[in-house]
Amino acid sequence: MKLYNADLSPYAARVRLAIYRKNLPITITAPPESGIKGPEYLALNPMGKIPVLVLDSGATLPESETILEYLEDVFPTPSLRPADAMDLARARLIARIGDLYVQGTILPLFAHMNPEKRDAAFVETQFATMEKGLTYLDHYLAGGAFAVGNKVSFADCSIQPVLFFVNLMATAFGRPETISKHIKLAAYWQAAGADPIWAKVNAEMQTGFAAFQKRMAQG
Repeated sequence: MKLYNADLSPYAARVRLAIYRKNLPITITAPPESGIKGPEYLALNPMGKIPVLVLDSGATLPESETILEYLEDVFPTPSLRPADAMDLARARLIARIGDLYVQGTILPLFAHMNPEKRDAAFVETQFATMEKGLTYLDHYLAGGAFAVGNKVSFADCSIQPVLFFVNLMATAFGRPETISKHIKLAAYWQAAGADPIWAKVNAEMQTGFAAFQKRMAQG
């Protein structure tokens, strides 16, 4: 199997986390040279988005949450799917909150990273909405080193890249760090810092952001 990936993408990052945690024999590669809107990639995923998992059969799966579920079904050990029904529901809820109420506020900020082209009012609104999303996350987290229960799950794979972007945007826009204001979220994020698998993906995302900055500087 092959995963078409972009290091900075939070959606590709969550799949990489699952691949590394399960130690799966999946090749991780960049899109074709023509990019994700080129004909070669669009033949794999007409939506033109990252990531895409290409199966040995040649079939393709887009959308990170779908890919995570597929990997869990095909490679159930070690499991990233909570066995308890309530923990499973919470894991799905936490992933959903991370996507809709936190990451959803972050992506539009990329268009405002250049101070000369920044809409200050829009930026304030986005950060205020992001803060609400972090409050929701803090409410539903288990309160320890894991998003739910007492072991790592796909919820951790989903929200760790989101929290990376929360810190990244605070730094990029010269704002105070916000995760530490939330008790459970702060404890969770501190524990994540000691996880070597998250450290690996964190470093990959940092590399991806450095490449993004270079492209922006070159116009």
